[in-house]
Amino acid sequence: MKQAIVNFCKSMDTGLFLLDMPTGFGKTYSVLDFMVDNYDAPEFKDKKIFFVTTLKKNLPDKELREHFARRGKADDYDKYCLRIEANADMVVQKLDELYRARKIPPTITMKQEFKDLHGSVKLLNEYRDKKRELKGNSKDIINVLCKSAEDAIRKQQEGAFRKVIESELKQFRTPKEKLKNIANNPDYHWIGELYPAVYTREKRIFFMSMDKFFLGNTTIIEPTYSFYNNDITKNAIIFIDEFDATRDRLLNQIITRGLENHIDYLGLFHRVYASLKTRDFPAELTTASKLQQAYLDEHKNAKNPMEIIEGFGGVFDETYDRFAMQYSFKTEEDGKGDRSRNFIFNDLQFHSVFEGENAFIDIDTDMKAKQNWLCFTKRRPTEKDGGVLSLLASVKGCLTYFQNGARNLSFNYKHHKDEDKRPGDDDYTFENAIESVLTEFHLSREQIRYLKPIVMGGQVKSKKDKKDSNGKMSLKYFDRSVYNRGFRYYDFIDDPNHSMRSEIQLFDFQDSPERILLHLSEKAQIIGISATATLDTVIGNYDLEYLQRMLQDKFYVMPEVDKCRLQESFRTFVANYDKVNIHVEPVCYSTDDTAELAEIFNGNEALIKKYAEKLSISFERVEYAKNNFIRVVKVMKAFVLNDSVKSFLCLNNKLPQENKGLFDIKLLEEFADAIIKLYGIKGLKGKDLLYSINSEDYDAKRAEFIQRLSKGEKLFVISSYNTVGAGQNLQYKAPGNATIVAVNDYDRGDMEKDFDCIYLEKPTNLLVNVDSKKGIEAENLIRFVYQMEFLMERGEVSRKDGIAVIKDAFICFSGGYTFSGKKGEPYKTDSVNNYALRTLIQAVGRICRTGLKNPDIYIYVDNTILTDYDLSIVEQRMLNPEFAELVKVGKIYYNGQANENLDIAVMENRAGTLALKAMQIINELKRNWTDDSIDYWKALRELCLMRPTLSRKNVEQNSQYQLVYMCAPGEITAYSYEQEGDYNKNINIKFDGSLPQKMSEDEVHLKEIMQIPGVKALFEKHGYATSFVPNEFILTPPMFNNIYKGALGEVVGKYILEQYAGVTLQEMPPEFFELFDYTLGNGVYVDFKLWKETMLISAEEEKKNVLEKLDKCGGKRAVIINIMIDHNMQITSSDSGRIIEIPYLYRLDRKEIGTEIMAKINREGYLQ
Repeated sequence: MKQAIVNFCKSMDTGLFLLDMPTGFGKTYSVLDFMVDNYDAPEFKDKKIFFVTTLKKNLPDKELREHFARRGKADDYDKYCLRIEANADMVVQKLDELYRARKIPPTITMKQEFKDLHGSVKLLNEYRDKKRELKGNSKDIINVLCKSAEDAIRKQQEGAFRKVIESELKQFRTPKEKLKNIANNPDYHWIGELYPAVYTREKRIFFMSMDKFFLGNTTIIEPTYSFYNNDITKNAIIFIDEFDATRDRLLNQIITRGLENHIDYLGLFHRVYASLKTRDFPAELTTASKLQQAYLDEHKNAKNPMEIIEGFGGVFDETYDRFAMQYSFKTEEDGKGDRSRNFIFNDLQFHSVFEGENAFIDIDTDMKAKQNWLCFTKRRPTEKDGGVLSLLASVKGCLTYFQNGARNLSFNYKHHKDEDKRPGDDDYTFENAIESVLTEFHLSREQIRYLKPIVMGGQVKSKKDKKDSNGKMSLKYFDRSVYNRGFRYYDFIDDPNHSMRSEIQLFDFQDSPERILLHLSEKAQIIGISATATLDTVIGNYDLEYLQRMLQDKFYVMPEVDKCRLQESFRTFVANYDKVNIHVEPVCYSTDDTAELAEIFNGNEALIKKYAEKLSISFERVEYAKNNFIRVVKVMKAFVLNDSVKSFLCLNNKLPQENKGLFDIKLLEEFADAIIKLYGIKGLKGKDLLYSINSEDYDAKRAEFIQRLSKGEKLFVISSYNTVGAGQNLQYKAPGNATIVAVNDYDRGDMEKDFDCIYLEKPTNLLVNVDSKKGIEAENLIRFVYQMEFLMERGEVSRKDGIAVIKDAFICFSGGYTFSGKKGEPYKTDSVNNYALRTLIQAVGRICRTGLKNPDIYIYVDNTILTDYDLSIVEQRMLNPEFAELVKVGKIYYNGQANENLDIAVMENRAGTLALKAMQIINELKRNWTDDSIDYWKALRELCLMRPTLSRKNVEQNSQYQLVYMCAPGEITAYSYEQEGDYNKNINIKFDGSLPQKMSEDEVHLKEIMQIPGVKALFEKHGYATSFVPNEFILTPPMFNNIYKGALGEVVGKYILEQYAGVTLQEMPPEFFELFDYTLGNGVYVDFKLWKETMLISAEEEKKNVLEKLDKCGGKRAVIINIMIDHNMQITSSDSGRIIEIPYLYRLDRKEIGTEIMAKINREGYLQ
């Protein structure tokens, strides 16, 4: 495995490599060995190495120290390696110790900030010591006190104390001077002990949790930064342990940040607008730096800083005037006193979530009251009025424009500061520049806090993704996935404190774990390590398909030679498993309590009656909980009666509680004692047999049960999947009298063995539970939205069903009870099935940590796991023999079967979502024509003309094509669809041809077009498709209708006119690009159409649109030309000859050029 890591690091400058060897195979050991072997190797000595995992207690920094020591390099460990923890955690660990050792000078300890912090630290440590000795209410009180002290330290006191230190260090001008004094001056040396992160820039190997990696690294001697978007990780080697589990940690942080960082959306607009009207900005902000001026000299169309600010004014003015934003917006009361919350959710589209039957919000501007009333209505607002959705979209456009402009202004300002920098000055960061620029617009701290990460994040995206390696606009720039664009919602809030206006609070979630990992993989070497790193589930892992598509050849695929070597190593690793017996025992529940109790108590009527009553009282008709409890009792009985096993790990979804809840450990003890007494087992009691472990005081409890097992005690350890189900080491030293078997020949110096038995309850709550009775918290609402968006992104859930259950979640969040009935749909997906498998693989991995086993290993499993989950999905993976046996048994019990229709439905769902994204790409390109977007549009036209369908091989060679072409269930040339709102709303696609609209070569009369003299030769010359070739990938409806049809009409129309009318058509100049297809250079503009029968130009709205475009160009005439029809029609003229409509150039019925219409064109001088 170490060699595979070396091969990746030597063959790739950056990229992502996933290693998913089974639990116990020595993945972490190999990583540490790689570090020691290569930290000073010539090819790696300039690289920093990071080891990141989910929980800081799993960081192997102590093990790495041992590796260095074994090589006689212990001093190098101290020189190069650093464990970085949260500042608050370090303070709790070290502050009192440093104080008692008198290492902190009196000038610091006399400060009130120190006294406050030190007092809380002492109290917290005292509370924690006491808590281990207490139970019941006393322990609950101590828990509250501990939480209070922790919050005070983390949220207030540690930060205040740190500012004291930073102030003390300001006497030293540069970070280098500050660090020198911390390292060498006794008055400051304690700072490095308390805050080891001060040495970050000097170290090369780092250990930290994923939370720390994502959140800020506060070094005290320089500004705070996040590792993932700082240059410190550029060209680094980053090991991500428990790879798939880290996704959830990142998602937690993204959700927390998004909920904290909300904003009054219209208030932000007004604040920027007011600044634009009243501020006279500093010259340093409005003038170009030397670097910026050099760029402007090369790019004549680029805007200087003053032009950027003036551009803000034009954009904001338009929205301000259109929506009468001089007036406040206020929710109109319905007369019923209804104060229910209302939301608008926005992903690829806007979705309203309102109480009752109202589906829209209109805006009624009351000039007399000087108020904009927000009216909830069943009527869709007109296109002209637009309603609140148009308001929000317009304000969003303004603020996005402002954010992009602020980013450019910040770059320019940073360049100013860099150009004025003196030797020894601190670096002026881009983050400093952003804050300075935003402050000049008189924004509040809250508004700056909201905008800064967006401006910062946009810098990461746009600079990297806008161009590909050939200098062309990259498809990555138009990535419309939830991973890149996120989602947001608007909460309409009325409050007595602002009773004349309603606040529209925006909660914006622009980030995703995939986006962060993608960014890292483009600048560093990422090695993901986990037994389930490559398991395909967008609920329990990163979306590997998305990452592979976006990274392309940077997504490292292990060479075959490495695969074969690892497989051979694994075969050796499990070579002696034939010496143990693995028993997989399904645990059933018959729904008949009496029958189950008769089995448990061997027919003892008194016990059956007694415990039937107890079950009835304890579970009060909560059947699922009773079923689960009885299964635990049954496996506990099997363990009690089996003298050959001593250790049992019972994994459930919930943790047991004492004398309460639906999993009462005291009731379980009663069952245990009854069974022990019934069967006459000596020396065993229920309270000694059962041992419950949760996250509270986890390390101490784990140490206790490991010690007891090592002494030979018989223990039934109960925990949950969340507590110990992944990444935890639960092995223990084998008792001296234990019969053990070595299943491989690896070194057993520590003589640790695995648990003998495990029970697996069926994993539940794989998705957030949207329960109308209990409601849902904000954090779980957002997590659920992410889950549904991930499933919709992959097509596993249709957008119709996905949006329906997202609306359900919002209604539940606001206390409502209206539900769509689609709650069960997400549970039918492969991702949820595979997430359950991931949970089970990791759980079984807890008894696969060592090579020392009991001769008999028992895997008890809830029988519904075997019937409901397709375990065979993972049978081709390298699996621990324990899990391989479970898969073998599962194949016997599984009730499901392959469903080809489901696979096709997934493809159709993905196609519909892709079509919406394609339309957004088209809209964005049209919104603002630049040199880049014009080049990109032309490239898209060429691509569509050359390849209306695409082979799988073509897509594999350039996986970004998957943003333009959709995948079909076979080689096709046509499909059917239906759409709403000119492709901007819902787009449904069916590959069986059952929908009314068609995508095919017949739709554009391609065969007939090829019959026009000279056209086929023209197409062949340029490499354009003369027919639709059957392929697995095909253009989406928007690409077909908005680009392919238009491009086809332009090419064919231009050819016919130039050949038969003797004119020369010219490309449109950049400033008028796509207003019309061509110009003749004489004030006449030409548009070609591929209409079927009727001429839509007769519509007044369309005529008005043509005239507006003509006026914009300063043209005298627009000639609209349909390429072909199958009957005769006359040329028409309107608006005093400014619009000419030519019905055809080619007659389908006669299969010839319309010579008579050509003659009339020339005779009447329409093109002159």
